[in-house]
Amino acid sequence: MADEEVAAQGELAITRTGDKLRLAREKAGLSLADVATRTRITQRHLEAIEKSDFTELPGRTYVTGFARAYARAVDLPEAEIGAGIRRELEEDAYGSRPLYEAYEPTDPARLPTARLTWTLVIVALILVSAYGVWRFLSVEPDEALVAAQNQAADASEAPATKVAAPAPAKAVATIAANAPVVLTGISEVWIGFDDAKGKTENWRTLDAGETYEVPPAYIEQFTLRTSIPQALKVTVGGRDVGPIGPADTLVKGISLKPADLVARAEGSPAAPAAAPRTRG
Repeated sequence: MADEEVAAQGELAITRTGDKLRLAREKAGLSLADVATRTRITQRHLEAIEKSDFTELPGRTYVTGFARAYARAVDLPEAEIGAGIRRELEEDAYGSRPLYEAYEPTDPARLPTARLTWTLVIVALILVSAYGVWRFLSVEPDEALVAAQNQAADASEAPATKVAAPAPAKAVATIAANAPVVLTGISEVWIGFDDAKGKTENWRTLDAGETYEVPPAYIEQFTLRTSIPQALKVTVGGRDVGPIGPADTLVKGISLKPADLVARAEGSPAAPAAAPRTRG
């Protein structure tokens, strides 16, 4: 009877989603390394999820996705685990808000004297005035305006109208359709591969310096997403195509086809895909 009461109390004490995942893993006889192999998520991230320590994860945008993948690996309902993680994230965000601090008047003895205040104001005015004089003396006539005036004068004296030659079109470098696409972690970065409906089917974490050559099947079937573009280097046939998005911004729907990546690097529209894709 006592053992049953202890077991019941232990079950009641399990309230965190991470505890449920850990118990399911242990019941299935799996180690964290086994789950990492199944989900392609690093062990330290899985351990952080078990402890509900979300500060150890690369970005809260993907915490729910990691937990759902963990749930699939140990045969727990994804929707239930995902909902539990979202609740814990909200509670964690609420608990991390700064506490209200009442305003306390500043000690008058620590305030600057009136003489010091006026001295600082005068020094600031002198600096501003000096900067204005320097700007005035350093400004030169607008060369563009002078050039335009000279061109107008030449045109009025010329007997015939000159037609400007068209600017040469910007050439876009060609690249082999089967050129290898390699992703390299500049620092730790999470990457996902989305299907045609925008659903992330596969994901993995790259450590700093770790490289991953995208399989040809992925290039044709998936697009790339990440929330830390500045931490990811993309090369096509050994050529760096530059950043795929602004820093610390979720980017998705990035075509992995070599021609499209090179077109992005050249600042030209990406080549049309064989079939339209629905972006998530």
